[in-house]
Amino acid sequence: MITRVNGAYASESVSQPPAEGKRQWLSARTTPVALVCGLILALSGCSSSTSSGTVQASTAAPRITKAEMGTGVTDKYEVVDPTTEFAPDTPKIFCVWKAEGLGVGAAVRGVWIAEDVGKAAPANFKIDEATIHLPFANQGSLTLSKPDKGFPVGKYRVEIYVGSDLLKSTPFTVVAE
Repeated sequence: MITRVNGAYASESVSQPPAEGKRQWLSARTTPVALVCGLILALSGCSSSTSSGTVQASTAAPRITKAEMGTGVTDKYEVVDPTTEFAPDTPKIFCVWKAEGLGVGAAVRGVWIAEDVGKAAPANFKIDEATIHLPFANQGSLTLSKPDKGFPVGKYRVEIYVGSDLLKSTPFTVVAE
């Protein structure tokens, strides 16, 4: 009911007592709570598009959906010359990846490991590690530059982390020419 008090309008809730033996499920006080809960349920899982990408209302953990090795990366985060075998004199090795659940600015850590390169380094030697903050949602690339004497022949991997969670480990090899 709306009433006029001192020249202004005010709303007043009026509820009828429930009929004898019947429960009252909604009242003027519980209706707003029920509407808010219904709205939250209706909006969960929805997504909206923005000029910078799609924002999803999801609590799913981030995950890498695709990771490819190659000799370069395009401005659209596509791998150039995809391969898992590289020559020792390859100038740079790239890992290009796509993900779900990672927004702009998310911190992603890449760790380059020499698994087995003979006498050049101990087994599972960490070559390099870097953290990047994503300029675009759900995609990125990591780069390893050639050492002065070239990459030692052997087995390698690159690991992609968010926080302390390993999301992807991608193997590659360096083979003699």
